[in-house]
Amino acid sequence: MNIDYHEFIARHHKITQVAPPKCKPRSRYLVGFTALLILVYVAAMMAVITFARVEEASIIVALVAVLMAAVLAFVAHRFYGQHKDQMRELDLLREVLQGSRGARLITDASDNTVYSNQKFDELCKGLGPPGFKALVKLFDNNNEARSHFGLLADQAHRGLTDSIELFSKFEDLDRWFAVTAQPVAGWAGYIHWRIDDVTEKYTVDRAIREEREKLIDFTDNAPVGFFSVDENGRFVFANATFARWVGDDIQTLLTTTHLHTYLVDVPGAEARPFDIVENGGARQVAELRMKGPAGRTFQAAINQAVVKESDGRVRTRGGRE
Repeated sequence: MNIDYHEFIARHHKITQVAPPKCKPRSRYLVGFTALLILVYVAAMMAVITFARVEEASIIVALVAVLMAAVLAFVAHRFYGQHKDQMRELDLLREVLQGSRGARLITDASDNTVYSNQKFDELCKGLGPPGFKALVKLFDNNNEARSHFGLLADQAHRGLTDSIELFSKFEDLDRWFAVTAQPVAGWAGYIHWRIDDVTEKYTVDRAIREEREKLIDFTDNAPVGFFSVDENGRFVFANATFARWVGDDIQTLLTTTHLHTYLVDVPGAEARPFDIVENGGARQVAELRMKGPAGRTFQAAINQAVVKESDGRVRTRGGRE
């Protein structure tokens, strides 16, 4: 059943497209209005000259004064327009920096503060006036922090952007910050500093890393051997227990040997390189004799699953008891 809601939507939810406002050519209107005033003034002067018989020198002085006033007014208008555009761009840039999620600081070639946003000012509370010195003081617990800031500044002076994560322990608060130094194009020696609090990210990453290390430690020391091979029978994973049983180190397993290398009775010719039995399917369970260290053999119960991926690759998940 095909239900079409287009008519209902068009009737009850009309979308009004609002065209962007067109900019009026104010400068043209102003120039034209100024020219009209000058013409009116000149016409009035001519009328006064005709009926009042004013001296020629006074007429010339008056006309020159009018022309000079018009030129000055035009120059002042252009200067005001350019200054207004610059102030608008500066206000826009200030709003962007103030709305940034990170603390922002701009310094000159002498490390003097040119600009800092509110987040940076809040970050520097208790450290002194907001600036480069207060920023470095935030990492006083780190003996290498000053040298790191020096390297970041050197990179920025060479026109390169660089960053580093630093640990801070100020007022008994353990925090991590990502500090980025970026050169300001067209302003030699000026550096744009960005400081982002990455404590939460660092805490999560550390927790994940610790859990991964625990998992690896558990897997390597498990009483069961784990391994995985690809479509060519090459090992892509093996734990330490399996490596000890076959008498090779993990690096050798992953680089030079195959699954069938360690099988005493290799499956028939129709078996694939990753099979442990002939005509093996997606689930393979068997008890086999395997080769161990010093030419010894041992009995192993292997349970492996064969996973075929969309690109044709194969990954097995196997365990030996």
